[in-house]
Amino acid sequence: MADAEAELAFLRSMQTLNDQAGQYQANGRPVGTVKEEPQSTEDYDRLQQVKDASFTANADGVSAEDVLSLNSASSLESAHRLNASLDPSASSPTATSSAQTAPARSNPHPLSRSSSQGSVQKPSPSPANLANMKSHTIGGFVVDDDDEENETQLPATNSNGSLHAPLSRLGGGSSIASTDGDNSAKPTQSLPTPQETTAVQPNAASAAVAPKARLPHDKVGILEDRIKEDPRGDMEAWLALINEHRKRNKIEEARKAYERFFKVFPMAAEQWVAYANMELGNNNFWHVEQIFSNALLKVPNVQLWSVYMDYVRRRNNLTTDTVGTARTIISQAYDFVLENVGQDRDSGRIWQDYVAFIKSGPGVVGGTSWQDQQKMDLLRKAYQRAICIPIQGVDILWKEYDAFEKGLNKITGRKFLQEKSPAYMSARGAFIELNNITQGLSRITLPRLPPALGFDGDEEYLKQVEIWKRWVQWEKDDPLVLKEEDRAAYRTRILYVFKQAIMALRFWPEIWFDASEFCFREGLEKDGNDFLTQGIEANPESCLLAFKYADRLEATLPVEEGDEGLKRRGAAVREPYDKLLDASYELIAKIKARETQDIARIEDASTVARQPTPTASRGDDDDDEGNEIDANAKRAAKEAQIQAIKDGNAVQTRLLSKIISFTWIALMRAMRRIQGKGKVNSDVGGSRQIFTDARKRGRLTSDVYVASALLEHHCYKDQAATKIFERGAKLFPDDENFALEYLKHLIAINDITNARAVFETTVSKMSQRNAKPVYAFFHQYEAHYGELSQVIKLEKRMGDLYPEDPQLTRFSHRYSTLGFDPTAVRPIISPAMQMRPKGMPVAAHEAEQSTPPIRSVHITNSPKRTLPGDESDNELTRPRKLIRGESPLKGAAGRRLDQQKRNRLRIDGSEGQSSSAWQSQYPASTPSPAVPRDVLFLLSIIPKAETYHATRFKAEEMVRLLRETNIPAGTSSLRPLPMPVAQGQQNGGYRPFTQYASNLSLTPQNGNSTRSFHSGFLSGHEHRY
Repeated sequence: MADAEAELAFLRSMQTLNDQAGQYQANGRPVGTVKEEPQSTEDYDRLQQVKDASFTANADGVSAEDVLSLNSASSLESAHRLNASLDPSASSPTATSSAQTAPARSNPHPLSRSSSQGSVQKPSPSPANLANMKSHTIGGFVVDDDDEENETQLPATNSNGSLHAPLSRLGGGSSIASTDGDNSAKPTQSLPTPQETTAVQPNAASAAVAPKARLPHDKVGILEDRIKEDPRGDMEAWLALINEHRKRNKIEEARKAYERFFKVFPMAAEQWVAYANMELGNNNFWHVEQIFSNALLKVPNVQLWSVYMDYVRRRNNLTTDTVGTARTIISQAYDFVLENVGQDRDSGRIWQDYVAFIKSGPGVVGGTSWQDQQKMDLLRKAYQRAICIPIQGVDILWKEYDAFEKGLNKITGRKFLQEKSPAYMSARGAFIELNNITQGLSRITLPRLPPALGFDGDEEYLKQVEIWKRWVQWEKDDPLVLKEEDRAAYRTRILYVFKQAIMALRFWPEIWFDASEFCFREGLEKDGNDFLTQGIEANPESCLLAFKYADRLEATLPVEEGDEGLKRRGAAVREPYDKLLDASYELIAKIKARETQDIARIEDASTVARQPTPTASRGDDDDDEGNEIDANAKRAAKEAQIQAIKDGNAVQTRLLSKIISFTWIALMRAMRRIQGKGKVNSDVGGSRQIFTDARKRGRLTSDVYVASALLEHHCYKDQAATKIFERGAKLFPDDENFALEYLKHLIAINDITNARAVFETTVSKMSQRNAKPVYAFFHQYEAHYGELSQVIKLEKRMGDLYPEDPQLTRFSHRYSTLGFDPTAVRPIISPAMQMRPKGMPVAAHEAEQSTPPIRSVHITNSPKRTLPGDESDNELTRPRKLIRGESPLKGAAGRRLDQQKRNRLRIDGSEGQSSSAWQSQYPASTPSPAVPRDVLFLLSIIPKAETYHATRFKAEEMVRLLRETNIPAGTSSLRPLPMPVAQGQQNGGYRPFTQYASNLSLTPQNGNSTRSFHSGFLSGHEHRY
């Protein structure tokens, strides 16, 4: 009580200084305040607010002494000094001065928003300026300051009208007195006068916004700032903070850090294990049991449950157990553990420990007493449960079970083994298949936010998501055949996999959605609703989960009669939408605060860089021009950085505004289904109340106005639809999508006159780029339903505005639809000429001639060889060469072929005669005959060799097939081959049969022509004939 009175006296002294110097704002309040009431626009007693301030420990575990402690090198000495200053018995002026000159801890987020309001807290206006302040409007609607796109904060003024600095909170804001780095309290100028604060410095805004930098040795404070800025993303800061407390042996602070951590990551099994081990190391068994009661049922993790099992066995000593109570407790604990995590593929160690625990019990396996029989039954039951589950070490458990059954009785053992063998084989095969499916899976329990597409880690994260989905689908395919025999076990396995996936993919909303969908499909309503509520808690900004939960509530809640029933049902359905909207508005507020802080840091860095150095001040005037150039370059770089920050944040803000708008639209449609159009400011507000609430809260796009107007038109045929469109046209004059919807609506209600007027008004206000789709739409309407003169005028107008578009396109647009353009179709007149396959030569006029016509050979790129002129040094463009099989003409066959070639040289006379006849008919200068048309067509449709990946032709296999083929016995119908003639008859008759093996040439006696068929694969097989 004495400390509280001293603190109150200290705050009153500061308030007195505030009244004298006018330095603080009226809405300042200590950081130690546990609950911040919503700010009001009315004036209030500043002294009363100081009295109502609470100095209990805040959410971060910071006491009043810690809040008022000095940011110095020695925090321990400053704490002693502050305690002495807060002691009522210490009445020395030194203690008072040290308390008054103690600098306040800086608030890293001075623009942080309240979770209930989701808006930046601003100082309440003084009565002198309240009349001068003007209500902010957007499109004619009165909105809050936070609804503006470009929010500005006016500096506060005192009663004299002069500017004064904001009231620094305890733990946030500017300090009262500055220190030079040492721990001693130095007398400083306590507060500046109002005249001194009237002149605002260029970086005054940045000084009021940018958080005060912490000292390098303040590791805990730095980590706390990082956590406050990014609680879900900065996992390293959480773990470093916990380790820092544990390193300093501050168990209570570490315990509080753990509790805060688990509010954000409740399924982080690894940290639950570390938390339990920390308490076990300190023999804090009560805290250990609290950890298990909070974590076990929520976190199905083998490691965590193993720690629980070790704790149970530690607390129940079997050595001193004389009555069997400890063994009973441990047995029940094993059943509890195996029921929850026994189906995990990594739970093989727990099963083996359970079997060993049963073996260590009283009784002898194979004995005849009741205790022996009981032990045998327990072992058989444990083995039979374990070998049916695809777990690690299932083959070891099967071997042990096999030895167990055969050791008791071989005959009955074979019976039991035969009964369980199919289940074991299925489990063993399923475990191998599961390992292949989940190869590369990282079963982490510390989730991380999914990286944005195109940034570091996105591919790895999506790969993990795909593996988890494969595992879930594998369980749904029922490889263990449980769906028909044991439906409950089938559901349990799939739910267990979903929970494992959620531990790793906590911030991936699709996995929560899939889990809830499975539960609803299987009739597990409670589990499905739990998945949705927990998913929304983990991902409050997820539209997918919020919409799904709201639709589920709307479909399942009972329909009640009367306004009270409609009100309750509407409130229940609206709750998920409100949470989503709050989270989205909160994200926009954080983006704006982050942008302000980043710009403030850049401004501060630029200010420090512009400060002249002593050497620079003594320089010559010749360097002034160079310094001015450097200053301009730095200024341009600073402006570029600021503009880049603004552009990036603007993109995120527009995206969030789109999300907010579509959330309002979904809520509007849901309320229309539940309550109808309703009445504004009544118990049953309906869709119109939602539209009013959306306009008040702001951050809307034109989609909300379009959706509301179309609801009024299609559902109620109300004239309010046109009024909403008119209102939206004033708010979004440069939105081409809204203009198109507005025109479609006017045309739908057959208000053509207003449609033309709206068209002219809209395109006159729009930019040329945005107006192009509006011109195209209205041109199509005029072409379909207007006069030709209007169409021609509009086309001429479009040609002047968009000269890059061809006139043909505008003309064809008159007659075309979305899927067909008749002006672009070319009918087939001559199929023979217009539908000829590619690669065929142009057919020439073929006249009847006695002599064969001379045609040019049409060279076609063969699918297996390139054109002669296409050869280049680029190996990549050449067709791939195939390795030929081993030639069958090796060995004896090759020697016989060589002998046949030598024999051919002896009869060159006859061949020369036939060759001369060929050359006389077709001279060398005459081109070769053209390839037949059908052959060319065949070559054009055959794919190239490099595209053929199927079975290839093997010449050696064909030769082997011909060699091993048996000729049928009946050969009367076959034409006999000619027999060789004498040497003297070779010139006028047939050649010896051996020459047919390599080059079978049929030369008629008239010698006019020669046909040569290369069939070398027949060489060496004449002995068969």
